[in-house]
Amino acid sequence: MRKMKKATTLLLILLFSIILSDQAGNNSSARTKISAKYNSEATAIYSPDAVGMNSSTLSRIDSIVKEGIKERAFPGCQVIVMREGKPVYDKCFGNYTYESAQNVKPTTLYDLASLSKTTGTLLGIMKLYDDNKLKITDKASNYLTFLRGTNKENITIKELLFHESGLPAGLPFYKLAMEKNNTPAFLAGTKDTTHTVRLNSTTMKYKPDWVSKIQGADFQSQVSDSFYLSNRFHKAAMQMIADTRLNSKAYVYSCVNFILLKEIVETISGIRMDEFLNKEFFVPMKLSSMTYLPLRTHNKDEIAPTLKRDFLRNGIVQGYVHDPDAAFLGGVSGNAGLFASARDVATVYQMLLNKGELDGKRYLSAETCHFFTTTTSPSGRRGLGYDKPVPAPKSSPCCIDAPSTVYGHTGYTGTCCWVDPTNNLIYVFLSNRTYPNDGVNKLAKTGVRTKIQEVIYQSMK
Repeated sequence: MRKMKKATTLLLILLFSIILSDQAGNNSSARTKISAKYNSEATAIYSPDAVGMNSSTLSRIDSIVKEGIKERAFPGCQVIVMREGKPVYDKCFGNYTYESAQNVKPTTLYDLASLSKTTGTLLGIMKLYDDNKLKITDKASNYLTFLRGTNKENITIKELLFHESGLPAGLPFYKLAMEKNNTPAFLAGTKDTTHTVRLNSTTMKYKPDWVSKIQGADFQSQVSDSFYLSNRFHKAAMQMIADTRLNSKAYVYSCVNFILLKEIVETISGIRMDEFLNKEFFVPMKLSSMTYLPLRTHNKDEIAPTLKRDFLRNGIVQGYVHDPDAAFLGGVSGNAGLFASARDVATVYQMLLNKGELDGKRYLSAETCHFFTTTTSPSGRRGLGYDKPVPAPKSSPCCIDAPSTVYGHTGYTGTCCWVDPTNNLIYVFLSNRTYPNDGVNKLAKTGVRTKIQEVIYQSMK
């Protein structure tokens, strides 16, 4: 019996030695793996040199970001670079705010702003196209009855995707719920505080039959804490689109286009767009930090705030979408509303770069991915929903070295994701540059996002 126990002990020691030896070999090799699942709390990091990138050059991203924080272009951020499906740079910097000591973590959620257009809404359109439930040459009015009989009846899905529909850049939906004579003088002596929002000594007056501080059967749509809209608001907003002036078909970047695309996704799928995207993409892809209306599933302290105060909501905006149009459309909108971590954003675009496949599961056909990510508008400014580099450096959203094959999008809150199929590359930058206020865009002025992208390309030379 003693001999058997001794033999068993020796065998265990031998196996443990083999494991340690194997781990040491992996650590000394080009790849250092921490965890098998990339978008989990612990992540796998690979050596840049193993995929043809210079480590020391890539490390210059650190100083660019730290300088941006020093210049107060943003209080904190997440940066990810992936090549050949491998994360070679994945870092968090700074804090939630300039005053806070709460560090940005890999699991911190950021308001993606217009990056929601391609990370959310466009995925829905691509899936419906893939399933032969729509054609991009279809008229939007085929699905949206409120456009029928108007001068917008012939707008196509393709024109919405290219931003060549003639619709304006945006519409002030919030005005539907506001009193017409909305000035402090008009409100002098009023005792009604139920529908009044006080902000920086300015008083905003909302129509009492359109806004409530309490959620109820007739007030389901939440704009922020103690701020609910009438169920009639959505229909009124769509009518505002139907009634608005239509311009020429020249390129004009428009949030209204993607607001209509979301309506099309919901009409065809028969469910809310967030439910559709959860079902088809986010849940099976295990994207635990990618969500609309994040306060349903996450604590507020997991989400980076976007504003200290805005002109519509009293107090800090944290966990509610920054964009006013998206906020007044209930937080699930075609133009904005999606929150996520950089890791989850990178995972979505890795699926697209993989031509619709991820971890052995197919989400979109290779043909659909190729069609949407390579087709460019006649004006040359946009792809099918995706933003693209342009030849003029001052007008391009990308750095000068980015090839024409690159596709992705930026976001007003200080976000971007760019996919380069030529170099098998993904770059994600998420921040809340709008905190404490979005009046001055220092992030754009300092060019931090494009400087980082330029370093990425320099590291491949």
